[in-house]
Parts: sequence; structure tokens; C-alpha cells
Amino acid sequence: MALVRAVTVALLLTVFWNTPMVSHLVQDIRTWRDFFAETQAGAIPYVTITKEYPVLGGMLYWLMSPFVRPDDLRQTILVHAVFMTVADLVNTVLFYRVAREIAPRWAFAATLLLGLNLTAIVTSPVRYESWIVTFVLLGYVAHRRRAFLWAALWWSIGCGLKWYPAFFLAAQEWRLFVVERRRWHWLAAGGVFAAVTAVLNVPFAVMALRETGSIWNWLAPYVFHVRRPLYWDTLLGVLQIWLGPLPWERYAGLWSLVLMLAAVVARPRLGLEYKGVLVCLAAVLFNRIYSTQFNLRFYPFLLLGALHEDGRGFRRLLAFFAVLDVLNVIVYPVSFAGAVEEMGGFFPDAAREAGAFWTKAFSAAIVLRTLVVAALGVWLLRRPPPAEAGQPRAGIAQ
Repeated sequence: MALVRAVTVALLLTVFWNTPMVSHLVQDIRTWRDFFAETQAGAIPYVTITKEYPVLGGMLYWLMSPFVRPDDLRQTILVHAVFMTVADLVNTVLFYRVAREIAPRWAFAATLLLGLNLTAIVTSPVRYESWIVTFVLLGYVAHRRRAFLWAALWWSIGCGLKWYPAFFLAAQEWRLFVVERRRWHWLAAGGVFAAVTAVLNVPFAVMALRETGSIWNWLAPYVFHVRRPLYWDTLLGVLQIWLGPLPWERYAGLWSLVLMLAAVVARPRLGLEYKGVLVCLAAVLFNRIYSTQFNLRFYPFLLLGALHEDGRGFRRLLAFFAVLDVLNVIVYPVSFAGAVEEMGGFFPDAAREAGAFWTKAFSAAIVLRTLVVAALGVWLLRRPPPAEAGQPRAGIAQ
């Protein structure tokens, strides 16, 4: 794992450095330049300055800041990749430990797939999804041990990086409520979630109020995520570059929320492996945002679910995994860079006016990816619940 990450970063910083694909790939890191410079000068994130990421995400980059030279993009990328590789190695250990319990024969191969799929190779060094996956896996390990409040703790911490682990917690509590008749457990789990959220956020809100007379620097990232603009590497984005403005697309976030809640409550006996995948698929199907690294959020659960399956189900899930992974990287960064160059940017009707090969490839890959996401969701909803923890189906385990 470490070797592949090192080779990937070395190639990115040398052979492919001047390519449009790499320029787009490292754009997120460029946006942290001012944050690094200001924190090195003494600024406190979410108190005297703000950033459009949740509080714990800012804390991660605040810890990174002393090691970064803000005006040296290559060095910044290298430091960033080291921080994320640490998380990838932790995830490797966590995932292998669980995979070995479920299906010892396939644990090593599944662990390689988790960390060395195309999406992970391309995006993990330059995004911070790896650390979110760490807390998701810690929560899953606790869930398997039936330490449900510990699972709530880990997923609540993960929400400080990105919001989506909250829905894994909701799925766990819904199953406990409906299937195991534990009518009041959700109150304890909700208390854990509230306490963690308060610990992560209240100090910054209070300090911001004292230092600036306003809580805006703390509140701004949450407001930003409510009002985020349409991202063009989505199904709705493709429709707009070909068909023109679609006023109703602004409500796509609400559709996604409804789908995610439906994924939580549907089939309560379904295992968390499939519930986790369904929640993430619901979040991206019609959303206004579907970044390439989002697939890393459900890949662990998809692979763990596959390990519970018999031979036919195992092969079917691996096929879904492979097709989604290839399409995901074709969308971004492969065809994205060419499409931007052809159209001169993304805007309504851009493809109809100037789109050529790469624009068509970009659009087709997004449509196909959406269809595969939908097909995978339907397939999972029709599956019988996976075997209980510690009792894998014999077809794969043996």
C-alpha cells in the first residue's frame, strides 16, 4: 500500500506534473494555500478565519500546516499525501482484520481492492477521504462487536470531517429499534452524537464570538454546504451542459435527503454492510455533487458485503465494483480535463455549442455511472440479509 502511494505521488509530481489532468486533480490542495499561510501566521481556524470544510477537517489541515510550505505546491502535495497515507495504512489493518473474520480465504485480496482500486490510487493522496474511512471502519468494528455506543462515538467523530457517517448511525439505531425492539437505545446514541458534536463545535463558536463578535467564521462552512452550487460532474450537470438551465435542479439536495432516509428505513433487517452502501448510493444518485472520491465512502461496505455472499453474489458485487471504479476515474480526472478544454469551462449549453470527443465521453461516462449506481441499489435491496457477524456464508469463506 505504502509503495503504491509513493510511486503514485512520485509520478504525479514528475512525469504527469504539467498535464491538465493533474492540474485539476490537485486543485483542492491549491485552495488550502491561504489557510496554511494564515494559520502559520497565528490565525485560528473557525475563529479568526474560516474554511468551507467541517470543523474536524479544518483541524486536520491545521495539524498539517507546520509541515507545509504554502507557496510550494509540490511540497504541499507531498506532505498532504504522507498524512493521507498514514490513514490508508490504518484502514488497511482495520479492514483486513474484519475481512479475515468474515472470509479468511479472500481477506488479503479484498484488502488490496480496498486500497489499490483506481479511485483510491488517483484520489487518496490529494483528498482527505481516507481519514473519514478510518472512523467509518472503527465504527463498523464496534458495530460487529455489538458495542453500539462505541460505534456511535466513532461515527460521530467522523461527522466532524464529513456528514455522511451520521446516516450509518441512523441505520444502526433503526435496526435496533425495529428488529431488536430496543426502544430507547437511540436516546443514548443520540446523546453520544450530540456530545461529540458539541465538543467539536462549541469551543470554536464561543472563541469566534469572543474574538470577532460573531460566530460567522464557525458557521460559514455549514451555510456553504447548504447552499453549494451545482457541480458539473453529475447527472444534473451533464443535462445542463447539453439542454441548458434546469431551474428544478436546485431541489436535488432535498431529493437526495429523501432517498437517504428511505435507504435508512427500508429493509431494517438488512446488514449494515448493504445499508452503508445504499445510503451512499442514495446520496449521489441525483445529487448536485458527486465527486470522484465519494465512491471511497461505500467501497469498504461493498467489499465486506461481497465477502458475506455466496459465489454468484460475490462475483456480481465484484463486477459492480469494477465497472463503477473504471467509470468513476473516466469521469474524473480522465475525461473531465479534456471536456473543460473543449468547452472552455462548464456552463449551460456549453456541450451543445462546443462539445467534442472528450465532452461526449465525459457525458456518457456520467450517465453510465448513474445507471450502474441505480442498478446496484436495486440489486442490494432485493438481496436477503447477509449472514450475522461471525457466521459467514460458506461459499466464499471456505
